[in-house]
Amino acid sequence: MHENFSPSEYKLYGRQMILPELGLEGQKKLKNSHAVVIGAGGLGAPVLLYLAGAGVGTITIIDDDAVEVSNLHRQVIHTFSRVENSKAQSAADSLRSLNPFITVRTVEKRLTEENVDVLFAGASVVLDGSDNFETRYIASRACARAGIAHIWAAILGFDAQMSVFWQGHGPVYEDLYPVQPAPGTVPTCSTAGVIGALAGVVGTSMAMEALKILAEIGNPLIGQVGYYSGLEGRWEYIPLLAQNEEAQEPHSDKSEQGKGKKEPNLINRHNSVSSPQKAGNLPLDELSWEEFEREKNTEKAFLIDVRERAEYLALTVPGSTNLPFAQLQKMEQEGTLTAYISAHFGGETALFGFFCSGGPRSSAAAEIFRNHGAKRAFNIAGGLAQWLNQKI
Repeated sequence: MHENFSPSEYKLYGRQMILPELGLEGQKKLKNSHAVVIGAGGLGAPVLLYLAGAGVGTITIIDDDAVEVSNLHRQVIHTFSRVENSKAQSAADSLRSLNPFITVRTVEKRLTEENVDVLFAGASVVLDGSDNFETRYIASRACARAGIAHIWAAILGFDAQMSVFWQGHGPVYEDLYPVQPAPGTVPTCSTAGVIGALAGVVGTSMAMEALKILAEIGNPLIGQVGYYSGLEGRWEYIPLLAQNEEAQEPHSDKSEQGKGKKEPNLINRHNSVSSPQKAGNLPLDELSWEEFEREKNTEKAFLIDVRERAEYLALTVPGSTNLPFAQLQKMEQEGTLTAYISAHFGGETALFGFFCSGGPRSSAAAEIFRNHGAKRAFNIAGGLAQWLNQKI
């Protein structure tokens, strides 16, 4: 037997060690790596379980929260008997039961600007399963300073976003969200709901990205944002640019693949926090619901819901038209979108307000419309969740 692995470890990891892409050398890299996981919640639960099962040698869990009954439908690392216990400790107990050959560290405190550099010291990768913008920005800045890969995802309802940020290799989180939203302006799982299995789909995908980076195999999801629709069962990928950079292929050896193909950039609408902003800190290509209501009363205006048909039928904003994002993309690919806009909406002069559950699809849809002549196409900030909050 190899001196770095016990017979039990060979049994535990054998089914992945026989993969030519991983092998013994890749398994050694996993064993010698250190993953920091922010949050032992919906995303953190599958992340932690699969990193531990794969044999990542050291795992640090950062979470200052306690287990609640309402967590259990998606945070499957915990059990009913552990309700009111520390999430970090509960998760650590599960990992140690799953794999006694790894080192699990717990940090039962909130990530702050004061402690982040110490907590990330020695990390090979950081997986961000936090549920608030403040923590995400703190993590992003610290990872950029240290040159650590930052794997991020967010879930809400039936939808999710995911990407790998890595200073020096591609975009960082601030390229996707240049300005931190004001507290309370963006819905959360507790206010807008979430289907539990979505956390499993996305959390395991985050773990897969981490394993590729740690074992130095495959191509990490750099320079793209993966958008997952649970109701469609489909991933879609939209390019994301680093600040002041030309469009480029995601981190890959296949540098010529897709050369010359123009794709919509997801939320990289302005380069930095200092970019021109509308009143209320909204980007120039966004309107609030109140602003759209005022504008539509003075001119020809269309409110367009880009959620899938089933989502639209479940809850419809009065006066809205359903144009599913997938259908919009198909028309763009077929070269029929410009004619569609002219035939159905009267061309360039109309005002368009796009919305979805929270913003990713509608932001991209507004940009696509602008690229096809509809210059006054805007994303409606906060989407359906914000509209619902205003009705409560």
